Amino acid sequence: MPIFQENVYQYFQKEIEESGNKKIQELKDEIKSIREKQMDILNEEISDTITRTKEIELNEMNQEYSSTLNRLIVDNHKEIIKKKNDLLESVLFEVRTKLLQFVETDKYKQKMIFLVKKIDKDFCGDEINFKVKNNDKIMKKIIDENFKNKHVVIEDKNINIGGFIAICVEKGILTDQLIDSSLEEKKQWFYKNSKLAIKK
Repeated sequence: MPIFQENVYQYFQKEIEESGNKKIQELKDEIKSIREKQMDILNEEISDTITRTKEIELNEMNQEYSSTLNRLIVDNHKEIIKKKNDLLESVLFEVRTKLLQFVETDKYKQKMIFLVKKIDKDFCGDEINFKVKNNDKIMKKIIDENFKNKHVVIEDKNINIGGFIAICVEKGILTDQLIDSSLEEKKQWFYKNSKLAIKK
């Protein structure tokens, strides 16, 4: 795994953990407050009803309470899932925004120059196709100035952040140095490993 990719992974993990932990706590506090208010309302309604009903009405009310409680649990669960998804998306949006800022920096340019220079003739004897983001003049210039062998630079509308893919058609191999790919891998890891379950 390239050094740059490891640094990107560490950067993603730190950003995601810091943003995620803060928003997870806010989510837990909000859900706790909602649950307490809902239970207070239910308890007050039940208490008033009990004092005004006969035994048979109390049984009916217990059934209604059970149904209402089940409905609240289902609604609460749906709300938690929605908030969890919103939280994950907001964290990833923040990381994506920072990465778009990062690809404008000299540090990014130096990393890309290093990675382009690492691709030598042993990777692919003849022509190499490079895929880059649409209108990515920085990446095109880096490739043209630092890769001396025959090559073609192709714009790819599916690339949204930066980096490049180098493809050797002759050998059927490629190297993926996209920031987008690294972010997608970290996104999948975060969805799988984020522990946002709310304890009751």
